[in-house]
Amino acid sequence: MESSTQQPLRILMPELYQYIIEYLEEQHNIHSYDIQVFGMKQKVGLQLSFAFGEDYSHQEKKTFSLEQFHNKEKDIKPFIEEFGEKCKETMIADYYKMMKM
Repeated sequence: MESSTQQPLRILMPELYQYIIEYLEEQHNIHSYDIQVFGMKQKVGLQLSFAFGEDYSHQEKKTFSLEQFHNKEKDIKPFIEEFGEKCKETMIADYYKMMKM
């Protein structure tokens, strides 16, 4: 697998994108419009890049091997859970910042 440019994950790997979005919505009430998810093919696998928060100014990245994508529950779900918590905390902080203005 060659390195390439970042692409929207919903185009690059629609099933994985749907899995992530459904999990975040069910577990953290985070919707598809709250985040942007990109993927970039790399020699070792695929780098996932999440943009979130006000103006999507926060970013979280992690690279997974192709083998890990076949075992989403074990290998990818813990990262998505951790990301969901960070995203929720950021969204709450952004909300309170906006309310102070």
